[in-house]
Amino acid sequence: MPSADEILQRMRELQERREAAAKPLVDILAKRSRLLEQLAELDEPYGKAYVDAEAAGWTAEDLAKLGADEPVKRPRKRSRSAGKRTGGQSSETADAGSSPARGIPAQDSSATADEVTSAVSV
Repeated sequence: MPSADEILQRMRELQERREAAAKPLVDILAKRSRLLEQLAELDEPYGKAYVDAEAAGWTAEDLAKLGADEPVKRPRKRSRSAGKRTGGQSSETADAGSSPARGIPAQDSSATADEVTSAVSV
């Protein structure tokens, strides 16, 4: 029967072989993680550039033909009246627990309430 020291030595050898076999995978995982972080850093500027191209007249179809996929993250649009709606609070605090419809401004229309009501009932 092997001694405790012999068993521990076999265990260490086995563990060393397992670690050696996993080292290439660990190296690739670390490199992959760095590349994914770099790619994530490009999401915001890519989204802005994509939106700017659309604003300049390019359609999503045109951009797709160029190889530009629609961005995962589009730049956030800031409302001019955001401070007025929230009463000076941050929008996160003001919007917490409220309905998204509350922040939608009414549409400007030249139609009167009577005209809208009569058009709906027709």
